Amino acid sequence: MANWLTGIGYALSIVSVVLLAWVAWPAPGEAQAWVWVIIAGAVLSVVGMALRWAAHIVQNRKIAEDD
Repeated sequence: MANWLTGIGYALSIVSVVLLAWVAWPAPGEAQAWVWVIIAGAVLSVVGMALRWAAHIVQNRKIAEDD
């Protein structure tokens, strides 16, 4: 159950990153240099959350094996 809840939490965090990137996206008249920064920030955030979730699953499996 904990893995499922953790996964839902990370999924919600990913959705929030997408929404924040959408709001931060520059309008056609604004500086387009920020596009790559926004993309990089969103991708790094999502990858970081995926790695944390994977680490959580690995840690729980190790605990279960030790029991």
